[in-house]
Amino acid sequence: MPTPMQGTWATVTRVLDGDTVELDNGRRARYIGVNAPEQGQAFYEQAKEANRELVERRQVLLEFDIATYDRYGRWLVYVYVDGYFVNYELVRRGFANPYTLPPNVKYEELLSEGQREAREEGVGLWASVEMLLRITHIEADAPGDDNENPNGEWIQITNEGASPIDLGACTLGDEANHVYVFDPRQLAAGATVRLHSGQGQDTGEDLYWGFVGRSVWNNSGDTAYLRDPQGNLVDVYTY
Repeated sequence: MPTPMQGTWATVTRVLDGDTVELDNGRRARYIGVNAPEQGQAFYEQAKEANRELVERRQVLLEFDIATYDRYGRWLVYVYVDGYFVNYELVRRGFANPYTLPPNVKYEELLSEGQREAREEGVGLWASVEMLLRITHIEADAPGDDNENPNGEWIQITNEGASPIDLGACTLGDEANHVYVFDPRQLAAGATVRLHSGQGQDTGEDLYWGFVGRSVWNNSGDTAYLRDPQGNLVDVYTY
């Protein structure tokens, strides 16, 4: 684990969620390099509780990277307490995904290693269930400007089983924690459905996420997570 030679000491007065805290100096701090579930998403409470157990009412050491603030004015930090590197620990326990935004990339490889360990152990967000739905393709690079043509990017899901599967309340998410919730619909055995990022009228074969003027899938690489209604992992697709 990294051992920072210098940093800023603070006391965590309140845990806001799985990757954000409030400090005794009045500032809010967002953990660098990780993304925990948002309120209303599967494992939100577990991630928040894991964070609380690690840091609430504790004195922590904060390490900064290149960018110190996010667009909301929060400090961007790596957090250490009692020998734990908190950002890494939340990923290793399966309560957050690595999500690195340049220029703050100092521990990108280490956080990816933590995710590999969590995935191998099947803990937290990596708890899986046998369900014969598969992500079979992602068209990440839309013709022209992705943000101007969000329907030009899409993700394809296939029922590889021998009987219909109800997609209702299943979710699809990316590394940035955009989450799409499927309405009830039967996907026939062997059938596929494409989820486009933009707007449109849903049909039997094409669904629409609803974004306007923005895209979902990063052309340089991303990961899609397909989960059942309980939040258990059904399939992962990385490109």
